[in-house]
Amino acid sequence: MMITLAGSFELSLPAERGIVHLTAGAEGSDRQAVAQQATDITEALRRQLVQLRDSGVATWYSVDAQTTASWRPHHNDGTVLPLHHRASTPVAVKFSDFAALSDSCARWAETAGLSIDRVDWALTTATRDRIRDEVLTGALHDAVHRAEVLASAAGQADPQVIAIADPGLLDRVSAGSDQPGPVAARALRGAAGGGSVELSPADITVASAVHVRFQV
Repeated sequence: MMITLAGSFELSLPAERGIVHLTAGAEGSDRQAVAQQATDITEALRRQLVQLRDSGVATWYSVDAQTTASWRPHHNDGTVLPLHHRASTPVAVKFSDFAALSDSCARWAETAGLSIDRVDWALTTATRDRIRDEVLTGALHDAVHRAEVLASAAGQADPQVIAIADPGLLDRVSAGSDQPGPVAARALRGAAGGGSVELSPADITVASAVHVRFQV
């Protein structure tokens, strides 16, 4: 007799890093002045990011290239208004200190020319690597346990593993063949706003699934 089934396992861990995504920009009717204003705002922010990194509360930051857009707005009566320009720069900074993250978001939310787009919560690379192996092993153990229960219920000997695969790589005889890929990390993304609200990141769930075929 042959048994083919899916095993799964997941762990939830507290977030270890918070990544704040911001936009530094300016708008106006003078294209050159707008670009210069956006550059000044971005440079002032970059200096803050250097201080945050050097103090150890942030682990890295990135400042992308400035982009520009122009359009002709319309008045309520349909009149076409003069050309309007916007210049903006995406910025990201990863915090290891969540209190500093909260304080920084409160300050940036009140700074003209800065907008906070979102906050992503994450684990460190070392933790992700360690947990990836742990949840994958747990998924296999789950499959083995389920196979042993089924074999025992059918009055058969202990099952022997003959094939292990990521979901979808075995023949689709298992009801679980459409489960997610081998390892997935899920985190709740929070939005940061004004004020001095202390952020409380949700736990991050790392999950794994495998398909296993047994001979009994």
